[in-house]
Amino acid sequence: MNEHVNPIINDQFYTDEMAKSMWDKAFFVNFIDANLLIDFGCADGAMLGFIARNFPGIKLVGYDNDQEMLDRARMRNPGNPSKPILYTSDWAEVAAIVNAHQAKGGKAALSLASVVHEIKMYLKGKDLQKVMDQIWGQDGVVFDFIAFRDMMVSEHASRPAHPNHVARVRQVFGKMRDGRKRLSDWEKQWGSISENWSLIHFFLTYRYVDNWERELRENYLPTPYEDFLASIPNEYIPIYKDHYTLPFLYQEVDNTFGIQLADPTHLKLVLKLRRDLKK
Repeated sequence: MNEHVNPIINDQFYTDEMAKSMWDKAFFVNFIDANLLIDFGCADGAMLGFIARNFPGIKLVGYDNDQEMLDRARMRNPGNPSKPILYTSDWAEVAAIVNAHQAKGGKAALSLASVVHEIKMYLKGKDLQKVMDQIWGQDGVVFDFIAFRDMMVSEHASRPAHPNHVARVRQVFGKMRDGRKRLSDWEKQWGSISENWSLIHFFLTYRYVDNWERELRENYLPTPYEDFLASIPNEYIPIYKDHYTLPFLYQEVDNTFGIQLADPTHLKLVLKLRRDLKK
């Protein structure tokens, strides 16, 4: 989605890691009755391929501004001959498809899986506003459903971290190859892990060793949970919401450090257009 502003070194490991939680990312399918899905920031099309295999009745469109990823998606997950997946970097094309579909009485959903934090990280000012207008339907296309799944912590996560947890991380990383340097680089970038927000942020990224230079610079938690909920336009109402700790992450942190994460790390949210609720 970011056109290699911060390039991925080991992209196979990166995409394999993303695919591990595919059922979690596609959670929203059971909460919507849309028959057209736009995957915003579709990357290599892994989620669309997953949905195509498990929910063949949904028309699928992948949108991304990274042409290399789109090419990979077309080869990896083309869909089936009778219902191919369309991949595009042209938002006007997406808008035309959605509007034509809705004109025929169909419903359209927009999915953003692990995309919001990248939008907030890499885009500023007018560029950020343009993308948010696309998401919230301020540019000529309005979605019947919008589903989010991303890393997000509460504002209450900004507090001192448990001293025993901090000591344990320093102990474990001190025994790892280049561990002390990686942890030092992290704290120079994001602040001491003795601050709970920084420690959670570290837990979200420490496994990406091959892509460390990229992960070190990417803010996975740019928007507090409460602020994000407050930004939702009145035209939409939540029909499903879960602020939770990702089970895979919980297990990894427990296995690596002997620490049980207490703070929710991820948000799953499905919004429905209010006008549709009146039908």
